[in-house]
Amino acid sequence: MKLLSQIVPTLLLSATLITSLAAMDEYVPSSNKNLAVEYTLENKDIVFDKAFFDFTVKPLEKIGFYLSDPHHNVNLVYEELKGETALSQLSFSSLVSDDKARPLFNKDPRIGGFTPFNLVIYRKKSDMKTVITHITPEAALDILHITDKDVREQYIAMYKPLDELIEKQYGAEAKKSYTKIQGYAKKNMMNFEIPFEQPEDIDDFFEKFQEKFETTFQTKGYIIAGFYNMKSSLNSNKDVLPVYSNFVVWSLCHIPFSYTIFDGKDPLPQAAVFAPCSMYAYIKEGENKIVIGMPTLSAWAAALGITDKEKLQKIEELDTEIPSIIHSLGGVDVSNANPLVK
Repeated sequence: MKLLSQIVPTLLLSATLITSLAAMDEYVPSSNKNLAVEYTLENKDIVFDKAFFDFTVKPLEKIGFYLSDPHHNVNLVYEELKGETALSQLSFSSLVSDDKARPLFNKDPRIGGFTPFNLVIYRKKSDMKTVITHITPEAALDILHITDKDVREQYIAMYKPLDELIEKQYGAEAKKSYTKIQGYAKKNMMNFEIPFEQPEDIDDFFEKFQEKFETTFQTKGYIIAGFYNMKSSLNSNKDVLPVYSNFVVWSLCHIPFSYTIFDGKDPLPQAAVFAPCSMYAYIKEGENKIVIGMPTLSAWAAALGITDKEKLQKIEELDTEIPSIIHSLGGVDVSNANPLVK
């Protein structure tokens, strides 16, 4: 049974219309002004970096955060590919708190847009200040357009032990500050549905879709930098997501894009709190459609107040190309709404 023969192609004709409707979604963000929390340390080097990587494993596990698909020393990748780098450190540690985050998917699956999220460490050669940073939960929720009071309270509380441990680990040596939100994009999220005919085996069908999805993105120059199966967590045998037959989150990376934003001319390594991009995909029990969502790259630009033309051009390219790839897989644009709320 071939995957593409099961996906209903005729519904692609409605893509343009639904895209315009999705762009009209209205949302009023919370009063939060902080995009990311930063801990800055002076005069650190590779010895500190190695110790920090160790810190992201066992110490974080003790407070319920599990490391998923770490990517260390990305600056060396840039240097190898481009011949130069403005950074002496850039690393991503994707974290997920199974016990706290996964149950929230039963209330709003859009949590997958920042679950896992990234704990970033970077250092510019120009000042040699080491920064540990991650997006604030309030900012993540606002970009996802999640307003449910219970979901927000639990998601925000989930981050507190992490910040407390970082502050305990590095003490007064780490200067705490915040990256401020400069604004919100007209469209913070890209959302799609891929209808399909009822398969003989839903798990087999979804597995074939995953293979097709990953191959298609890879042929377009993207890297699957991470993958997390929310239904089958490596850290728990419990099925805490009975609402869904399948639920996964990919971490997408595009090296030329990331170099242009984080490194190169006028580097913005602080933008790495958004990366790699988390794209979630799920099938609800009893439904014949794959639902996909991801924050737009325009959300990065607006939140950080990016004005550099080269960076904005790359952002526009990916915000155009990623939907095009999903459309090629049979996806149609839908509005950014919580599908669990009728």
